Amino acid sequence: MSSEKEPTPPTTYTVPAEPYGDNEDGARIAPSVPAARAAVIAAVRYVTAWARPGLSWQTWYDGVRESVIPQYARLLADTNPANIPARAVIGAPRALSATTTVVIVAIPTDAGPVDVTVVNRDGQWLIATVSPASS
Repeated sequence: MSSEKEPTPPTTYTVPAEPYGDNEDGARIAPSVPAARAAVIAAVRYVTAWARPGLSWQTWYDGVRESVIPQYARLLADTNPANIPARAVIGAPRALSATTTVVIVAIPTDAGPVDVTVVNRDGQWLIATVSPASS
């Protein structure tokens, strides 16, 4: 007889809800866990800092660098803020999907909505990507 315990089954469940929209792969699913409030706040703060095309590159980069993962910071280092079409967040954020480590948040801007992927790195919610929202 072994003293090892059987592995515990995963405790992730999908919450039934109406779909959030369609894409070519089918309907998006509802968040599987409630989105962490801190992740949504991080997404809004980032988009607010990102959507400032009138700033100098250094001022703009200093404002976004600390809230992103290192890989994304390297991509942003080559960004000219004058090319960012958005100037403001114009509505409430909406969580599209969430796990305990990744949250995708849709944020409306004056140039159209963006989807922000936020990841939990050592207890801190950081931005991994931002892209135009899929319709």
